[in-house]
Amino acid sequence: MKSSLYHYFILLISLTSILGCQPATENKSILSEAERARAVEQLRNNLANLSQWEKVHAAEYLLWLGYPKGVQKTFEKERSAFEHQPPYRIGIWRVLAQAAQNPEDRKFWSNKIQEVFTNLQAEDRTHAAETLAKLRTSPASKFALRDALNSDNISLSTYSRWADLYASTDSIQSKKNVFIQGIQNQDSQVRNITAYAISRMAMLSDEEWKYLSETALSEPEDSPAKVNLLCATLMTAPQDSTESESYLLTKKQVLQPKGSHTAAELSTVVNMLAKVGTADELPMLSEILDMKSESSADLRSAAAYAILSIDARQDYSLAALDWTVIALYLLGMLAIGFVFSMKNKSEKDFLLGGGNMNPVAVGLSLFATLLSSLSYLSYPGEAIKYGPVIFTGLVTFPLIYYLVGWFMIPKFMNLNVTSAYEILEIRLGVNVRLLATFFFLSLRFLWMATIIYVTVNTAILTLFDLDPGYTLLVSALLMIITIIYTSMGGLKAVVATDVIQSIVLLGGAIIAIIAVSIHFGSFTSWIPTQWLPQWGAFKWGIDAQERLTFGNALIMVFIWQVCSAGSDQMAIQRYLATKDIRSARKTFGISLLTNMAAQLLLGMVGIAMIAFFMKNPHYLPNGNDINTQADLLFPRFILVGLPVGLSGLITAGIFAAAMSSLSSGLNSSSSVISEDLIKRFSRNPNTIEKALKRVKYISLGVGIFTLLLSILVSKVEGNLYDIIVKVVNLFVTPLFVLFFMALFIPFATSRGTLAGGILSLAAAIAVAFYGFLGIEVLFITPTALIVGILGGVFFSYMDFKILGNQDTMRNRQKARKQAQLQEIEEHSDII
Repeated sequence: MKSSLYHYFILLISLTSILGCQPATENKSILSEAERARAVEQLRNNLANLSQWEKVHAAEYLLWLGYPKGVQKTFEKERSAFEHQPPYRIGIWRVLAQAAQNPEDRKFWSNKIQEVFTNLQAEDRTHAAETLAKLRTSPASKFALRDALNSDNISLSTYSRWADLYASTDSIQSKKNVFIQGIQNQDSQVRNITAYAISRMAMLSDEEWKYLSETALSEPEDSPAKVNLLCATLMTAPQDSTESESYLLTKKQVLQPKGSHTAAELSTVVNMLAKVGTADELPMLSEILDMKSESSADLRSAAAYAILSIDARQDYSLAALDWTVIALYLLGMLAIGFVFSMKNKSEKDFLLGGGNMNPVAVGLSLFATLLSSLSYLSYPGEAIKYGPVIFTGLVTFPLIYYLVGWFMIPKFMNLNVTSAYEILEIRLGVNVRLLATFFFLSLRFLWMATIIYVTVNTAILTLFDLDPGYTLLVSALLMIITIIYTSMGGLKAVVATDVIQSIVLLGGAIIAIIAVSIHFGSFTSWIPTQWLPQWGAFKWGIDAQERLTFGNALIMVFIWQVCSAGSDQMAIQRYLATKDIRSARKTFGISLLTNMAAQLLLGMVGIAMIAFFMKNPHYLPNGNDINTQADLLFPRFILVGLPVGLSGLITAGIFAAAMSSLSSGLNSSSSVISEDLIKRFSRNPNTIEKALKRVKYISLGVGIFTLLLSILVSKVEGNLYDIIVKVVNLFVTPLFVLFFMALFIPFATSRGTLAGGILSLAAAIAVAFYGFLGIEVLFITPTALIVGILGGVFFSYMDFKILGNQDTMRNRQKARKQAQLQEIEEHSDII
């Protein structure tokens, strides 16, 4: 039966590969490749051939659409030739600010615009005010702002008030009220400019929008402000108002037959369509793109921008075959849980798989456990946003294997225990064991809750195009399936599903890389030949106040891997599930090798995503760029860049990564609760059947609690990798400190170790949430390790040498005798 289940998944993968012969986006795109290329070419030609403000507009459209190539270089030349020519210099600086690769450069150009605005005699001061507003930058000089607000120049005062909206004050509503009053002004010029400003704000409440809509519809047909008011109404409409009668009437009025608008009004309409237009308006925009007159060049730029913006806003969804693959996969997970539920005869079978499991399978299971969906989604995102620096830490893996395999695993295997934390009690007493239990359960609950939240919100909602309101329902479904097969099958089911999920997980990364290589025509053409500017400068040394350097990556990866392998119940549980030290060491080695392969693959996936979306920015959600969408690019690519069927399989792979980690978390947490808490404080011994039933109920309870906890994870700020480090890994190092003291410090005492663990946790919290000493969040683990070990050693030395605490020494002697007796028994069995 077990073999047939594996054959089932091989057949599923094979059928998916055979059937998935059509691109996921075929027949879904509203534009052909030729139409899209034509629009981009129009903008690039205008960037190269038009003059001054027309060139500015073409450049901005290219930047907003995600086609930055050549823009900065072009405007550096414009700067050399025209920087001292007002008002065009404002346009040059505006483009360079938006093309800047880092905040410092953007601030430099923004400051130059601020200088012009501050100069009360500058002839291009109005252009400076408008540009500050469009860059969402408030005026730096309050004196210059007051002067502008009181100016008789309507454009200057309106644009200045618009820019002032982005100041960090509590008077936003009162500032908005001025604009509402502006559209009531008797002067049509005031209403016209006010409407133009409002259309770019997107800050109106429902009531304010309704008033704007009524005003626009009642505006006289011959009013110069009519079109701007109508377009402002459409561009600021709340999502739930786009089907309302007033919205549809407004749209009907503004989309009048060709020739009914002046050139300026038509430009306003086209820019409105860039923001809220649909596929229905593409024929109209194509006609404008076909205009041949020289005077219409700027309008053609706007039409090209609108066409590409509408294309970028289209929705993509999984096909029926994708849904079928996902359903079959989830049914397979349940089937495995059912099969293994028939083989569990005792609590040891459920928690440790009988203690004689295949080391290769267990190693793959350990890899799948530690490389959760958090890693599957965050590693590509990290590579996209910050480059491959974090992956240089893989060079420490041989040293990690040696330290863990020859110094830690033998110590774990020499003690006949079920829970890793029994070791702490044997060496240091019950108080240290209970603290370790608290650390571990806190770590796992937060870890599982984050897995649920991130998997659903980052991947599942994106792939299935679901409303965020379904988050809890989807999270519950994910957890229920995991609870069922984990509660039924125990560790054997966990390991069996992890092996399959490891294959799907790694296969998904390989398929993504192959798909991008086919798209580019070769494997090497998408690999960058130089360090990308968006990654910032590459730094070699060790600096706790830098987010990431080569030295920081080595230290962080080394410490995290050693701490996880040497203290996490999920890892130690798998060592104990093998028959001897050699098998346990092999298990850990396989886990490291697959982990290394997976991280390299996922790093390459991140690089591939950069290349794919830089070439195809139309697949990005409208208004976003690669950096701001870094964590979502891989799920987005699965939806738009893979053949039908394979999209479903890789989506199932993300489910796999989440469920493999959740199942292991449920199993190991249940083990700790059963062994370290219930058995310890329960006075009524249970039969084998009752103990097995109890641990299944514990798994169910842990799953429900974790599901509820996942709701709180949304409050945590930062990208995926930062969340993992700040929250998920908060307890990793403090937990390891307890084991380090127990295994490697001869004079460690219970009280000293408790102090070290608590100090380590305090240091981790201080760095993660309070920026202690300016230490970057990725340096949490080294800081917590140093503080914890130094504190534990110091207080243990004081306790042992000065206060004369001998309890620890007696515990160690007892443990040594127990290990010797076990060694004699094992030797006798061999003979």
